[in-house]
Amino acid sequence: MSGARLLGIHHDAVIFLAEQLPGAQRCQHYKFRYHQQGEGQEEPPLNPHGAARAEVYLRKCTFDMFNFLASQHRVLPEGATCDEEEDEVQLRSTRRATSLELPMAMRFRHLKKTSKEAVGVYRSAIHGRGLFCKRNIDAGEMVIEYSGIVIRSVLTDKREKFYDGKGIGCYMFRMDDFDVVDATMHGNAARFINHSCEPNCFSRVIHVEGQKHIVIFALRRILRGEELTYDYKFPIEDASNKLPCNCGAKRCRRFLN
Repeated sequence: MSGARLLGIHHDAVIFLAEQLPGAQRCQHYKFRYHQQGEGQEEPPLNPHGAARAEVYLRKCTFDMFNFLASQHRVLPEGATCDEEEDEVQLRSTRRATSLELPMAMRFRHLKKTSKEAVGVYRSAIHGRGLFCKRNIDAGEMVIEYSGIVIRSVLTDKREKFYDGKGIGCYMFRMDDFDVVDATMHGNAARFINHSCEPNCFSRVIHVEGQKHIVIFALRRILRGEELTYDYKFPIEDASNKLPCNCGAKRCRRFLN
């Protein structure tokens, strides 16, 4: 009986394990069967932290808590090509409360309670995340309020630089010459509405109980599953500061500003 047979090296399982032993690569006259040893193969460098578990984990965007909203696994609401019979009493009352028949203050108070069941944030083909209809919306109907913290317009540049330094996306909406709504940290789903050169919504500043609010209205009838868009109306800039537009509309202006 040979020595290799005595040690059981003729078995495939034993050979598989023996070829992994420390120093096996020094066997110059042995032909490896399972673990080929390259000529001049160097050992991997030592980890300066000692182990991979001790390394500091760095995220791509530390403050972006809404990455899951753009996940491809979140299914969009099924589109509706025709008018559907809506038998739910609550849904019919919602449309009446946000239609043109009631005063603006009553419509706005009801909007804050029912906007979540009308719209939702999903993955957008225009840019990142977008706001989509979860039910049919009539023309002129209140869709959602653009909420946030009202700040003075002179503070916008300072806040924008702070957000850029932290790697946070900036969401601001100018209300007038003096006030701006900052929805970056304290906003709602309205901040995810994308721009379009042929929008289906428009924004309007309304006064309710002595306070100003930015509300998004439906410009036309919007079917379920359609993305909500409005015109950002950015001021015209020179060629070096142009922002490309990805709305895909037939009459796209190619730039946002």
